[in-house]
Amino acid sequence: MLIYLDNAGSRREAPNENFAREVMELFTLGEGHYGESDVKEAARAFTGWSLERDTGRFVYRRAWHDDGVKTILGATGRFDGDDVLDLLLARRETAEFIAAKLWREFVSPQPDPAEVARWARVFRDARYEVKPLLRAVLASDAFWAEENRATLVKSPVDLVAGTLRSYGIRPFELRPEIVACAALGQNLFAPPNVKGWPGGDAWIDAATILGRKQWLERTFADDPRKVALVLDAGYQLK
Repeated sequence: MLIYLDNAGSRREAPNENFAREVMELFTLGEGHYGESDVKEAARAFTGWSLERDTGRFVYRRAWHDDGVKTILGATGRFDGDDVLDLLLARRETAEFIAAKLWREFVSPQPDPAEVARWARVFRDARYEVKPLLRAVLASDAFWAEENRATLVKSPVDLVAGTLRSYGIRPFELRPEIVACAALGQNLFAPPNVKGWPGGDAWIDAATILGRKQWLERTFADDPRKVALVLDAGYQLK
């Protein structure tokens, strides 16, 4: 991430804002819960966060760090990168943002704000331990509700890996499955941008829906009856 978002070379003389912005927008607060000045000040705090190119090991380069006073999300101090993360985790919006992501991943495309807020409280009370949050998700009425069944479109990786695992299929090599995922729109380990794949209905178009059927027909060439069965459930995660 430090390389992808240009922070590995960010110095106090010219702080790069990419990393600070995406940490807030994509991974913690979400859009609308921070201002441009917060991004600029956080970028100053993240100066010095770098790595060794050869090993990928994180390195804090103190000489590159801006140790001046900064004001971020209403707090003022000589903040560094760790302090910024603490400030972000202290905001309820962060827990709600992550809880909403899990709703869209496991329940339905449209989160219920009240239930998301409840999950977020569990998450915060557990000091951001993931296990209690997942327990709340999987034990919720929403997860099991009939109206939320068959509402999520599987990603190509979910479809391919899930089908192989469900039917106990162990390919001699995985290259054909990797190629299949790429043909269906998900090139492994190569997302289109830092946000990742859009997911949901974006996985399905005239070409990929046919591609899913063709992959299943190849996979179950010896038992065509399974194609319809898997295809019927293959668009949904649950």
